[in-house]
Amino acid sequence: MKQRKDYATRQRNAVLDCFASQPQRGMTAQTVYEQLRSEGVTIGRTTVFRTIARLCESGRLIVLSDLRSASGSPRAYQHAAQSSHISIRCSGCGQMAALACESMKQFEQHLFADHGFLLHQAECILNGLCGKCLDRRENSQDKENV
Repeated sequence: MKQRKDYATRQRNAVLDCFASQPQRGMTAQTVYEQLRSEGVTIGRTTVFRTIARLCESGRLIVLSDLRSASGSPRAYQHAAQSSHISIRCSGCGQMAALACESMKQFEQHLFADHGFLLHQAECILNGLCGKCLDRRENSQDKENV
């Protein structure tokens, strides 16, 4: 099978720049599409989806999760430069972020040194609630108790 040539196009560069400008943020294709459109970039939704797929194939983006979360949110992607990390995902709104901090590096080192366990970092996603969703939850519980 003939391998496709990987051309650098204006749209491909715009999608990659979107991820590179926010390397610790996990974004869905829809989020990227909306952000690029708000910045005045003329690009189609299908082009964004196809470009993300090609960037994943080439190793420039990683898929943070192949499965939909419990909240039903779609796949999220992230710039490959931040692939060595553990990610967090809000089970309320689906927002994702990388935990690329020294504490996480120490945790990963501890797992390997003390337990002989090496993490598949692109698959390490901790689910919980972000601050906004937690506040919303606490406010709704307060109203129920009144």
